[in-house]
Amino acid sequence: MQMNWFQKHKYWLIVSILIFGIGITIGELFDWGYFELSKEISVVEALNVFVTIGLTIYIAGVLEKQQRFEQFKTDLYISKIIEIENHLHKIEVILQETQSQYQPINTIIHIIGLAKNDLMKSIQKDDAIDENGIRSIEECLKEKHKELKYLLTNRPIAKNDKSVVVAKNIVQYSLDRKIEIINIINSIKSEYFNLKILLKS
Repeated sequence: MQMNWFQKHKYWLIVSILIFGIGITIGELFDWGYFELSKEISVVEALNVFVTIGLTIYIAGVLEKQQRFEQFKTDLYISKIIEIENHLHKIEVILQETQSQYQPINTIIHIIGLAKNDLMKSIQKDDAIDENGIRSIEECLKEKHKELKYLLTNRPIAKNDKSVVVAKNIVQYSLDRKIEIINIINSIKSEYFNLKILLKS
């Protein structure tokens, strides 16, 4: 999936070659040495000019269509990231409350995990995206999502540890635990921001 220099610039190279070809063809039709137009034009040369121009227009259209398709895919990836960010924001809202229902938090964490996995699988199949950059971000997100789930759902064994208290489907987080959760959420958002930049590049 790693793009080399040619893959990144192949469209412009093709267009440049075609324009160069058109220039040579037109140059053959005119006597540039004396700045006099040739009144005799070969049928083959004229046909060559029209074919070249036609191919240039066709290829330019194909390249534009490809570019629109790549932009469409990028927009889909970005919209999926925004969906995940919205779910992360829901957790932040929940933490502002003194106590909250435990089951909705578990549900949100599950939804975020599925959305993240679907996003990364789709991106990995895209040959136009730098594989090394994606792998690095994916590993980082995997660890941070795992840590977020732990902070939200792990119940301490020691009875005197009140960082997470769950009773009758109601959960209460200590201030220190809330700070840890907010910090990891911000860290996750930062990684998704880096992912957006990579997708746009």
